Amino acid sequence: MRSPGPLRYAGQAPLAPTPWRRLAVAALLSTLLWQGAEALAGRLTHPAHLEMMRAAHAMQAAIQVARAQRDALGLMQSAVLDPNRTGLIGSEYTDTTTTLGDLAAKRTATNPDLAAALLRRIAELGLPEASPVAVIASGSFIGADIAAIVALETLGLRPVLVASLGASMYGATDAALTWLDIEAELRARGVIAARSVVALFGGGSGTGGDMSEEGLATIRAAARRHGVPLLEGGDLEALMDRLMVLFERHAGGPPRLLVNAGGAVAGIGTCIDVGLVPPFTPGTPIGCEDGTPGMVVRMAARGIPVFSLLNMRGLAAEWGLPFDPVPLPVVGNNRAVYGMPPAGAEGDAKG
Repeated sequence: MRSPGPLRYAGQAPLAPTPWRRLAVAALLSTLLWQGAEALAGRLTHPAHLEMMRAAHAMQAAIQVARAQRDALGLMQSAVLDPNRTGLIGSEYTDTTTTLGDLAAKRTATNPDLAAALLRRIAELGLPEASPVAVIASGSFIGADIAAIVALETLGLRPVLVASLGASMYGATDAALTWLDIEAELRARGVIAARSVVALFGGGSGTGGDMSEEGLATIRAAARRHGVPLLEGGDLEALMDRLMVLFERHAGGPPRLLVNAGGAVAGIGTCIDVGLVPPFTPGTPIGCEDGTPGMVVRMAARGIPVFSLLNMRGLAAEWGLPFDPVPLPVVGNNRAVYGMPPAGAEGDAKG
């Protein structure tokens, strides 16, 4: 016959039933702790945290595509030059190499967190969805080009892309792997949607005037195989006038923002100090004491905000990114990139 009382197991005393009031209190405390943790997490991460993560992951996907593309062509650089095996570092010197290049700066621009850090600051400008954004993509800084495009597209903005195909050392210097080749592969693999509306020779004059005939032929061939118009002829001032017209035509009016990736003369012009401008200029004039203004100066003079991804050492220090990291950081771990600013701090884009 079954015992009417609680069963005993292994000599242990039977457990008394837990009063329902204690269960209710425990459930309430559990809920409060959960809500508190959620609130704390919200205070620790930026409101655009999800979009930042998406942009960084898109750049990681771009690295995988670029690595496979470069490896298939036999153009993968050594582990000394590209220790993180990103595929975003090109040959030191070819017919399209224009100037010396800072290898450490170019490796810094391959960090996927750069896309997240840029997105964070663009998001704080509050641009409406589908707003046109002028982008100058230099062959010199492949990582910065990709970071700019994925940040803008993740936010639903519309890049109006101009490619400057000459490249400083370790950029997109290989004849079979110009920026247009990299861009086309990323588009074919669904990483980006943007397509360059026009290409430039680049170089010290912006018009290829200091390139060899072999270099000019390489760039012409790249533009032809991708069906991208190539601006030729004229001096730098005339080139800038034509570019401004092209940007406004494809944007349907003045662009809402300019992102200059790298040191193309089309972006920074030949002004002595423009290469050292802060990463962000909020649509206030930028001086040009000596030289021909590029798009950075021209757009700022029209009240258009400008991001310039060129002085990577200064940008890394200001945005909390490591300089020349090996290995690349784990996406999402950098509090300076993904977290909230200190209480009372001004908006990041204004810094």
